[in-house]
Amino acid sequence: MNRTTRRAGLIVLVLIIALVLLLPLRIVFDMSGLGSRGVSARSVEGSVWSGTIRDLRLGRLSLGDMDAGLSAGGLLRGETVLAMTRAADIPGQPPLAFDLARSGDSIAMRGASGDIATADLFAPLPLRSVTLDGANIAFVGRRCSAASGAVRVNIEQSLFGITLQRGLTGTLRCDGDDLLIPLRGQSGLEQMDIRITGAGRYTADFTLGGLAGGAGAALSALGFRQQGDAMAIRINGRF
Repeated sequence: MNRTTRRAGLIVLVLIIALVLLLPLRIVFDMSGLGSRGVSARSVEGSVWSGTIRDLRLGRLSLGDMDAGLSAGGLLRGETVLAMTRAADIPGQPPLAFDLARSGDSIAMRGASGDIATADLFAPLPLRSVTLDGANIAFVGRRCSAASGAVRVNIEQSLFGITLQRGLTGTLRCDGDDLLIPLRGQSGLEQMDIRITGAGRYTADFTLGGLAGGAGAALSALGFRQQGDAMAIRINGRF
């Protein structure tokens, strides 16, 4: 191999490396197949190693603006893994970080910690946000294949004399093909079981006990029904 050939080969190698380093994150995001699993964004900016995803959404659930970069370790495992943290250029957002992985028919959120606003997903209940702590969720096709980590549901206000400032807490787990989040309040008189299917549908069963007199009529107006000594409501929806 003469000097000219070696020089040409080196130039080609440098160009390939430059293309990989400067590859737009948008291309990887679109090619990952995340869109087919309900993941979307308003826009994707920057390079594959250091970019920003604006208004990242899981179905109807908005995660806000996220700084993102491709994980080289994920590529070695045959996965597309985007490491994400809440964008630093948007002040006032609570922290959130996780890895979003896609491989074949599987999708996973790993090591998720931080707050996600729930908007009106659980209306008429005044739920404000969900706090994750080391949460891991994986679906293969439409089947929950792994789930772990702590969850706290944060509630805006007291509910008819019951103060829920510390929210309801629980641990993620798979139950059959579904993701199940069993949540309990500090007093044990309030509980909420959230079941999420691989198709993106959810059911939330919320029960309140130990209610003050007169609360039953007000809760009935919101759609609660009598269930023994407690009042209960079921909320169905889709992400």
